[in-house]
Amino acid sequence: MGKSLGKVGQPVTGGATKSHASFAPHAALLVVQIAFASQAVEAKLAMLPREAGGEAIPPLAIAMARMLVGAAFFQVFCRLVAPKEAREPISRIDHARLLGLSVLGITANQAIFLLGLGRTTPFAAALLSATIPVCTSLLAALFGVEKLSLRTLLGFAVAVAGVLVLTGVRSVDRGALLIAANSLLYSAYLVLGKNTILRLGALRVVTWIFTWGALVFLPFGALTLARAVPEMHPRGVALVAYILLMPTIVAYSLNAWALGKTSPTLVTVYIYLQPLIAAVLSYVQLGIVPSRTMGLSSVLILAGVAIVAFRRPAGRPLASAK
Repeated sequence: MGKSLGKVGQPVTGGATKSHASFAPHAALLVVQIAFASQAVEAKLAMLPREAGGEAIPPLAIAMARMLVGAAFFQVFCRLVAPKEAREPISRIDHARLLGLSVLGITANQAIFLLGLGRTTPFAAALLSATIPVCTSLLAALFGVEKLSLRTLLGFAVAVAGVLVLTGVRSVDRGALLIAANSLLYSAYLVLGKNTILRLGALRVVTWIFTWGALVFLPFGALTLARAVPEMHPRGVALVAYILLMPTIVAYSLNAWALGKTSPTLVTVYIYLQPLIAAVLSYVQLGIVPSRTMGLSSVLILAGVAIVAFRRPAGRPLASAK
């Protein structure tokens, strides 16, 4: 019989513990997908004009709040709870790398996502975020991180067809186009940050990209956030608090933990839940009924993700939506 590590790192045995350990990553990944999918709906509600049932909170204010809270939480977590190696000093060269990665993975990524969400539907946002594994595979090949395969090209082509169905060609959905650009930026962050993450560890990288992201974004979002806070109603405060807690702190923490406990294929399977959850929440909270165009786009995009994702050998890390 094998052994598993208990809560404090000591070996424990027993069928119940094994069952619990095997179930825990599934539970964590389910919470992660709910958090990421619900972000699109709750942020949309927060940004809609009050006459349309929203709270009229500017997207840049939400992005600024998310970066500040994320930076504060992970800095405190690293100092008080994280292992000693996560608190080791970082060289100036690595800080420069982390600054560049923060622009791709936090500053531009989150701002563009929220600006795009303000112009499109939560379902479209969640669906386009699911293209991240496909974009990551293609960029990894272009940057020489892995070999370019016919399967990667085929999966990318199918997913792009789905994106074009969703964004339109003659009459372009600019919001959906921004979300697609956001997914490409995050994929670039994952590919270019791979070596830095392996050397410094995921926790230190997440901590400092949030920190640098918040500092870089201050000139763009600080004043907007300061003006928005006094105007927030209790419902607006609750929506922003949810965005800060679930899609930021809980989702990032659980996703990092689950990626270390389970297979890349399993993580990929759970990504498929995001558009479904977003569609249900959009219907319940916003009254948005998915169209035939959205349905066709879903089939193409998720097929493209499947073609690329399920050819990966065991043990290779796979990007997940954020």
